[in-house]
Amino acid sequence: MKDLDEQAYEVVCGWHKIVEFNPVYNGIDYSHIIRFYLWDKVGRSLRLKNKIDFGEVKVYKEEYKSFPFYYTPLFSKGNFRRFFFKRNKKKIFIPFQVPHTEKLISKLKENKSCRIFSKQLTSKLSKKDVIKSVKVKLDENWSASLFTAVMKAFQVLGLKLIVEDEKLLQEQIKGSVLITDLAMWELKKYKPDALYVHSDNHPPYINYILVAKQLGIPTFTYQHGLDCEHYFLDDCFADYIGVWTENRKKKYELQSKFKPQKIEVIGNIFINKPSLEKKRHLIKNLLFITRPHRPIKCYSPSRNFLEGNDILQTILDYLKKQTNINLYIKPHPMDFIEIYKESIINAGLEERVFISKEKIQDLFEIADVIITEDSTGGAEAMYYNLPCIHAHFANSNPIIPLVEYGCALSGYNEKELRENLELIFNLTSIEKESFEKRQNEFLQEFIPLGNIEDLANFITKNI
Repeated sequence: MKDLDEQAYEVVCGWHKIVEFNPVYNGIDYSHIIRFYLWDKVGRSLRLKNKIDFGEVKVYKEEYKSFPFYYTPLFSKGNFRRFFFKRNKKKIFIPFQVPHTEKLISKLKENKSCRIFSKQLTSKLSKKDVIKSVKVKLDENWSASLFTAVMKAFQVLGLKLIVEDEKLLQEQIKGSVLITDLAMWELKKYKPDALYVHSDNHPPYINYILVAKQLGIPTFTYQHGLDCEHYFLDDCFADYIGVWTENRKKKYELQSKFKPQKIEVIGNIFINKPSLEKKRHLIKNLLFITRPHRPIKCYSPSRNFLEGNDILQTILDYLKKQTNINLYIKPHPMDFIEIYKESIINAGLEERVFISKEKIQDLFEIADVIITEDSTGGAEAMYYNLPCIHAHFANSNPIIPLVEYGCALSGYNEKELRENLELIFNLTSIEKESFEKRQNEFLQEFIPLGNIEDLANFITKNI
């Protein structure tokens, strides 16, 4: 499957070379922008072509239009005035808001030489901080040319998209052209001194990154998680990138085809120093942390949307024999909860298995044992020195090296997971101490604590 995964990545990144098509339009390379739309579609096409069928098409047809954010332009409704403040203030444009940008804006505002504006209202930004609305017209000719070129390349490569993917791709390409044109208009009009987005490798964020770079506006981003797929997240596009560790910095330096001006190690700002006080409970609690499994997130041909449920089935079989253990499932926001619910009901374990909406930190405080897939949340469990099993049922190697670092037992197939579930609740004190030591080493290597002040300073000192 490794060869097939590599083939998918080559197609996603190099389709335009197959048909000698120039993807650059008005100075913007659209092959970088539309990669994100091709990841799952190419993977799905290769699975179907090679008769690797998990029944995903039926499921995908029910949800393939569920994520319009990635291709729908966001039109602002503010009244920001560019000249309505002192000219010596640095203007920082943070177009899209996510939870950590609220804290970042608060810190940046403490620097009296900065002015923050956005496309969205937040508790920290009023309407006067939000840019005005603008109308943009779709460039029909370019979007049609781009779509036609992609489909021609797939035809040459012998790849066939299902009907839903072909229709959605056409719609996504139109949306990406609109988003890019909107970004060009906004950035030209408001002329910020810096642009910050919380991710730089997929729409709508990459559209703003590429336009800003063309206009000579410094671009900033910050690592928001550990990888859960091979290949597809290797490249970075922003000028200045804040990362958690030297490990990620070296990975970008070695693997990214596009070299940023600066990469700075900041640590993980999303984690607060945990309390190691355990909440007492009479029954043992097992916590299962999943990765994204929806078809839209199964990029490589070796992945499939049933992986998480296959792991859950093994856990449920174990629980039937161990009546003194409860299971809490913390699904990724892009996972299939419905499949888990059905499996729990079929197993007759509704009273002992819970799909949780609680904060993951609260679940760590009641958990005795962790089972995690390739997940940042699972890696974060190391802060709580909890015994851990790394579950991975895909036909590919796992990405986060929990087992290699000696801080988790392996669950790379049904037999291994079943055997290590029997072991994990009965570790000796010496074995637990060994795990804790290696977990602490892993934390420093991959997710050390950071603070929002360092991210704010990284931006202001490089404008």
